[in-house]
Amino acid sequence: MRRTEINGIPLYWDELPGPFTAHLVFGTGIEDEPFPRLGITELAGQLALAAVAARACDEIAFAAEGRFTRFSASGEPERVAELVNLLCRALAEPPVDGLAAAVRKVQARRLREKRWDRFQERELGFRYGLRGPGKVAWAAPAVAHIGAADVRAWAAERFTRDGAVLVVGGRPPEALDPRLPEPSHGPRAGRPVVEPLPDVTGCWIEGPDGYGEQVTVSFEGPATPAGHLAVDIARARALRDERMTVNLTGSLEVSSSYVGGGRMLFWLVAETDELGVQAVAEGLDATLRELVERGPAEDEVRRAERAWSERLDGDDQVHGQLVTAALDHLAGLEVFDIAGVRAALASLGPADIRTALVAYPSTAVLTLPEHCAPGPDSPFAPEPERSGGGFHEAYEYRPKLFGPAGRAERMYLSDEGLAHWTTWCHHVVRWHQVAGLGVFPDGRRVLYGERGTVIDIRADWYKSGGDLIATVDARVPASLRFPMSEAGPI
Repeated sequence: MRRTEINGIPLYWDELPGPFTAHLVFGTGIEDEPFPRLGITELAGQLALAAVAARACDEIAFAAEGRFTRFSASGEPERVAELVNLLCRALAEPPVDGLAAAVRKVQARRLREKRWDRFQERELGFRYGLRGPGKVAWAAPAVAHIGAADVRAWAAERFTRDGAVLVVGGRPPEALDPRLPEPSHGPRAGRPVVEPLPDVTGCWIEGPDGYGEQVTVSFEGPATPAGHLAVDIARARALRDERMTVNLTGSLEVSSSYVGGGRMLFWLVAETDELGVQAVAEGLDATLRELVERGPAEDEVRRAERAWSERLDGDDQVHGQLVTAALDHLAGLEVFDIAGVRAALASLGPADIRTALVAYPSTAVLTLPEHCAPGPDSPFAPEPERSGGGFHEAYEYRPKLFGPAGRAERMYLSDEGLAHWTTWCHHVVRWHQVAGLGVFPDGRRVLYGERGTVIDIRADWYKSGGDLIATVDARVPASLRFPMSEAGPI
C-alpha cells in the first residue's frame, strides 16, 4: 500500500488484480447531522450521484453511514478517473434542481430498511439515544422539507478536501484530477466523543421486529488489532463451549462498529432457537467473563493470529485494507497496512488480549428475541425505563375527557422540561436535551429528546392545550423546529 497526495487530498493505492476501483471517502455522516436535518448528507450525495450516473462505468455505488460517506466506482481506469473528477465538482455545488427526486430515493431506501429493523441500529439507539452513533437508528422525519440552500450549505461545509480520502485499487491514472473546495471555516474540529447514556450497560433488551431466533452480546473494545483479535478468540472459544455446541442452530458471527475515541463496539451474533436462547446467552457471557478474568492461553492467541494472517493473503483483504486505511485516517487512528497488521498481530500475547476485553463487564449489552428472557442467574438486568426523572415543580395539564385512557393521562410543564405520564410509563424531555420539535399542519407537536424519549402533544386533547403548545414553542429554539406531514414517523 502506498500513500501520496493529489490536490491536497490523501490518496492510498496499490496494484490489485481485477476491475479498476476507486473509493472517494468523506469523514462525515449521519452522526454529524442535526436531528431536524437527518438525511441531509444522503441528499447531497444522491444529487451528486445523479449528476454523474450517466458516465460509462461498470458500477457506481454510494452510502451515507454513521461516521463516513463513501462513493465507489469501478471500470476502465480513465473513465473512473473522469467520474471521480466530475463527482468532486458536483459535491462542491450540488445540482439542487433534482432535489425532489433525491428526496424520494432517500425516503424509499429508509422505508425498505425499516421493514427489517437491524439489531445494530436498535442497540446503538438504546446505548446513545438521539446522539452520536444513536442517530443511525432514527428515521429522517423532515427530509422532505430540507431546502436546496440547506443542502448546498451542508455540502460546502462537509465535502471539503480536509475531510476526504481517495482510495485507488491500481496505479492512479493521469486523468485523475479531483478538486474539492477548501474548508470555509478553517480546519474542521474533531468530532466530539459521545458517551453512552447512563444505566444502559449490563442490560438485556429485546431485538427488533424480524430479529429472529438470535442471541447477541456486545461490548466496547479498542479499535486496534488487539481488539479485533480478542473478539475472534472469544468467538473460537465460545464455539467449544458445550452450551453453544448443543444449542447453536446456525453460525456464530462477529460484527463491529467504530464509535469514536479509539473504541469499537463488537457484537457476537449467535443463531439458535427458542429452546436454546438462555443456554446460548449464558455460554457467550461466561466465555467473555472468563477471558477477562484469566485471559487466553498462548496457543489460542497464536491460532487466531495464523487465521488472521491467512485472511490477509487474499486480494479482497488487500483491497479491504486500502479502504480501512482511509477510514482510519479520517477517524484519526493509526493507519496500518498489511505488513503493519501482521507485525502488530505477531507482537500480541495473552495479556494484551485480556486487556482488550477488560471493558466487557462494564459495557456489555445482551439482545434476545421477542418474548424471551435470560436465565434467573443472569448478570444482565432488564432494559431500564427511560423516564428521565421528575421535576421539582410543574404545571399539570389534564385531558378534556376522562375516559379509561385519559383518567391517568397527564402532561407536566416545568422550567426544567416537559413530562408525559400515562398508566404504563412516563417520559421526560428536559429543555437542554431537546433534539427537535416536529410541527404538524393541524397544530400537533412531537418533541424529541436526546435520551431517545418522544412526547406527542395535541392541543385538542388537553385542557388549555393551546397554551401548552405555545409554551413549548417558546422554549424550543427555532433551529430545532421543523415541519412534519401526517405521514411522518413518531
